[in-house]
Amino acid sequence: MKKRMQHFMMQCRNNKISVISGSVVLMSIVFILYATLYNYEEKKNIYDEAGGEIVTIFSRTVEEEDLNAMVLSFSTPVYVLKHIDDYVLFYVEDNTKYQDIIKKLSENPLVKSVQANHTVSSMGFSLDAYSDTQWAIYNPGNYANVTEKGMYHKMSTLDVDMDIAEAWNYMKEDEKERREVVVAVIDTGIDYQHPDLADNMWINREEIPDDGIDNDNNGYVDDVYGWDFYNDDATVCHYKYSNELKTNVALPEDNDDHGTHIAGIIGAVADNNIGIAGVASNIDIKIMSLKINGGSDGTGNISNAIEAIKYATMMGADICNLSWGTSQYAEALKEVIKNSDMLFVAAAGNSGTNNNSSPVYPANLKLDNLISVTFIDPNGALTRLSNYGVSTVDLAAPGADIFSTIVGTYKSMSGSSMATPHVSGLAALLYSYHDGLYPSNIKEIILNNIKTLPKLNGFMIHTGIPNAYQAVAAADSLIWDTDPPKLKFKTIYDNEKFHIDILSEDLGGSKIRTINWITGERALSDFKHGIAGTKVLNDRITVLKAGVYTFYASDYSGNETVVTHEVKEDTTPPTIISTYTVADDYNIRTVTVRVKDAQSNIRRVKYMEGRKKATDFLPAGAGTEIELKSGKGSFKIDKDGMYTVYAIDNRGNTTIEIVNIKSVKSTEIKFIRSQKTMTEGQLYTLRAFVKPVNTTDKIIYSINDETVATVSGTGKIKALKEGKAVITARTSSGLTAVCELTVVKK
Repeated sequence: MKKRMQHFMMQCRNNKISVISGSVVLMSIVFILYATLYNYEEKKNIYDEAGGEIVTIFSRTVEEEDLNAMVLSFSTPVYVLKHIDDYVLFYVEDNTKYQDIIKKLSENPLVKSVQANHTVSSMGFSLDAYSDTQWAIYNPGNYANVTEKGMYHKMSTLDVDMDIAEAWNYMKEDEKERREVVVAVIDTGIDYQHPDLADNMWINREEIPDDGIDNDNNGYVDDVYGWDFYNDDATVCHYKYSNELKTNVALPEDNDDHGTHIAGIIGAVADNNIGIAGVASNIDIKIMSLKINGGSDGTGNISNAIEAIKYATMMGADICNLSWGTSQYAEALKEVIKNSDMLFVAAAGNSGTNNNSSPVYPANLKLDNLISVTFIDPNGALTRLSNYGVSTVDLAAPGADIFSTIVGTYKSMSGSSMATPHVSGLAALLYSYHDGLYPSNIKEIILNNIKTLPKLNGFMIHTGIPNAYQAVAAADSLIWDTDPPKLKFKTIYDNEKFHIDILSEDLGGSKIRTINWITGERALSDFKHGIAGTKVLNDRITVLKAGVYTFYASDYSGNETVVTHEVKEDTTPPTIISTYTVADDYNIRTVTVRVKDAQSNIRRVKYMEGRKKATDFLPAGAGTEIELKSGKGSFKIDKDGMYTVYAIDNRGNTTIEIVNIKSVKSTEIKFIRSQKTMTEGQLYTLRAFVKPVNTTDKIIYSINDETVATVSGTGKIKALKEGKAVITARTSSGLTAVCELTVVKK
């Protein structure tokens, strides 16, 4: 154990790390790091005598000569192993004399206390070497702290923890089948070779390592463990060999300690007799490494973050840990988070400021799939660096003196960066219960199961830290959606364009996440989990060509579907119905046309004198255009003859109508009856008949006494009062017919 601690202390060199800086690059967040250890889980101490060693405390500092005289006075060989002021560790060579020496020391008036040196074993929640450091999992009122000067215990407040050990026990007892959960850590890189992480690293099984080929056709070559967006390659961790430690450590010029630390909090392998146990180490947890921050100062930018989120969404991650922030609002960042089916857990920041007035993004985004997290110390209080916000920070989580993995070894760090993965780990426990869970429901379960801490009142929305035990115990209330969305389509022809209206429905309840489309017949894989294709906005797309279009829809539970829709070309020409009238003086002919097109609508209507073909209207300026209103138009001419009406729709279909205009005067007009009797208030239509039947003459009706009755232009009579009147019908050519009307009382 001493050798292990000495080796560990050599590895714990740095005690400060800076992560992310920038303006539209990510905001600088500095995390205070301590080489510390914590202890949580109900503990018992088992004491065993350590081979003849006696721990002695004197009432004052003991001088060397006094100590030597005391040793020489014993009847059996006794050695001084350690002497520090009033503390002495003796060793008795003969075990049969061991109790005698203890008795003699206890009788010495200079000795304040004496006892056998017992070995102490921690009855912790895991078999990991540094489980005593993890106060976030179980806090018995103290925790182990390791610094460059050594290991010691610090006092803390009992039960200021997330009840994670209790949650593990509950999950072990309920024996439910669980699924793999993938957490994307978008941060610096992760030491995927770390012995406490290697077994829980996400691996892209569709990619062949180091062959220089994008085997899975996702746009990234050799992305076995994820992707380095900072350097635009697959090297998600950057190493430097330490001759002193005989192992790889973080490359100073491109430090990946921070992301590795977060990965350990979430998913360090449990019960492997080294290191720590991650919050989600009791399930099939996989950590996806997506590096956006790099260099010696750990900086990154928004574009890399957006690309990393798209990658994680495309590759099917369930949860996205964002232990970074920026003061600059980025709409694109908001949209890519909103349109993902992952649950995002974001750090609230480490400047000790109010996020209500000094926002930190993405933590300040109000989205159903994002949780904002600040950090507390082991006593349940915010630190001077903890950000807060009564309407902007969702909750707190343990974040001070958090011991976890770094590249090649372990270290303690502090900050909201460390609090965030505790919540991500808990979310992973919940996701493991079922396929088809969705982020807003997971978020609801976490926020509804809080261990309230009085010191947090007035600083955040939910004044406490997550209670993992209560959250997993509430797993029966998780809602899952395994039904893919339904899509229906309607094509609308509009001039030269086609509108496709999309009716979407998600019967499972997790809501539609995105609807995308691509030209042609495509497979589900072509949409890359909603990353590829053009997003449908306002339930409609507009295209210029007929053909097949493929639509993709996904809900927030990750259910996906693709449906093809064929836009059929308009091959039906317009229809033209024409009529004409001749003026009373025979000088003007008026041609009226009604033009219809059931699909793409009418582009243009023209006419020309004579019998023409459709192609005669194609040259620019050919023909005279007819203005349509509601599909109806007219034109006037001054002589009889052949005229051609031409119509073309918006898809280029054409038609013509030949109108043969001929003025025909009437030769005879008469009523069927010459007399008509009506009662007051009665209605009757009086019709005049003319010859020939194809006459173009108009018939005009009139009455000589409108107090007796009225007559319309079409011969409709309304009797008004008792009396007599004469109704006359007259043709354009001057022929007349009369009918005597008699109106009687009712």
